[in-house]
Amino acid sequence: MRRIVLFSLAVAFAALCCGLGVWQLRRLAARRAANREISAARALPPVGPDLPGRTPLLPNRRAILPGDLDERREFVLRDRVISGVPAVIIVTPLRLPGTDTAVLVNRGYVPALDAVDPGAATWSEPGERTFRGVLLPVPDRGDGGPLVHNGRETWRSLDLAAMRARLPYPVAPLYLFAEADSSEGVAHTIRGTVYPFRAEPTPLDEGPHLMYAVQWFGIAAAALAFGVIFVLRGGTGKSVNSQRSTVNGNHPAT
Repeated sequence: MRRIVLFSLAVAFAALCCGLGVWQLRRLAARRAANREISAARALPPVGPDLPGRTPLLPNRRAILPGDLDERREFVLRDRVISGVPAVIIVTPLRLPGTDTAVLVNRGYVPALDAVDPGAATWSEPGERTFRGVLLPVPDRGDGGPLVHNGRETWRSLDLAAMRARLPYPVAPLYLFAEADSSEGVAHTIRGTVYPFRAEPTPLDEGPHLMYAVQWFGIAAAALAFGVIFVLRGGTGKSVNSQRSTVNGNHPAT
């Protein structure tokens, strides 16, 4: 009876692990479907420089947006490491012509030894400019975490509600992840280095779901093996050994 209970528990645990494995496979399928949608959106023609006031800005669309940067009200995102280099990210409102709504532009990163304070580096891009890149949703999780360090406010992450509260004009719920453009100059050159460096959007991937699914199925197989080998066969082997001892005249001590 004890063996049956233990084997039933092993089977139940294996079934639970299989369920978790199937759940991870479903998440993998959803991730792949989302990646296909994102790739399809990014493959569409970009929103042109004369269209943002009339064409809705949609997530994962490529865009070409002209305007003037409001550098006095830009945001510095701290605690970044890009290609092994501690850095801060510069996010600046872009005032679009013909509308009072600004679009935040991730202009790239500036190296900073402590990933908080870039020191004397400058990254001004004055005058009317045109930025090309990918439109992404501005997170609104309430975890922006603004702090003041050496007289400069830095943020842990983009935070739509908090950043809107900092600005005197409407802000679009999407931001532009600016990409490098050889035809356009970028900010300021110091000792032969150009700031800010245009960063690359996070590449699309399938995440760890397949690995997790394999792990859960492996645990399920191990649980079943335990149930068969150590519970059922172990108990049978013990009984067979007892019978052999009885046949040979070796009775257990009482």
